[in-house]
Amino acid sequence: MSHTPLSDADYQRLAATLNRFLPQQGMNLERLDGFFAALLCGPEQIKPTECLPAIIGDAFDDDTAFTSDKALEQFVRLLGGHWLDIAATLREDSGFQPWLDADAAGEIRGNDWAEGFAEGMQLLNEDWGLLFDDPEQAPLLEPILTLAFERNPDPEVQVPALTPEQREQCLAALSDAVHGIYRFFAAIRQQLEQEEEALERQQRH
Repeated sequence: MSHTPLSDADYQRLAATLNRFLPQQGMNLERLDGFFAALLCGPEQIKPTECLPAIIGDAFDDDTAFTSDKALEQFVRLLGGHWLDIAATLREDSGFQPWLDADAAGEIRGNDWAEGFAEGMQLLNEDWGLLFDDPEQAPLLEPILTLAFERNPDPEVQVPALTPEQREQCLAALSDAVHGIYRFFAAIRQQLEQEEEALERQQRH
């Protein structure tokens, strides 16, 4: 099925709607992008509509969060469009670029994106252990988790504040890291599918 990428106007509407829910612990667009990237890269792809409580926070239980059913439908359509945009980029291996917004000081820090990715990982935490336990591929997570833990309030996991050079290196590594993680889990899923097919053939005979 063909997918028409979201337009700039679509992304402006999506960002504006998400920003309305920030006071209710919702995600901004940068955090959502990281969250969706993790879900699409990971062991088992979860539908974006299943994650609305995580995406819009307390607004999920607020009947007045959307002015009409049509407004909610448009929001869900935009979420799905962004999901498909990321999925197409990963599937085609065509240079995923994380959505990174500048902060109030005009600096691109990447923490929101990485924290969103880490939140996506937590949904299937045990299965992500396959990547953590792989000595060759585990380093793919390093730039993401470094940015994700920089602002963590827990001193045991918080990493020291990054220098501008360290931040630049982490940000530059995100694209290759996401593609590498996607390929890692895609290979595992493909192997499992082949094993299941082989088992079915054996049972038929």
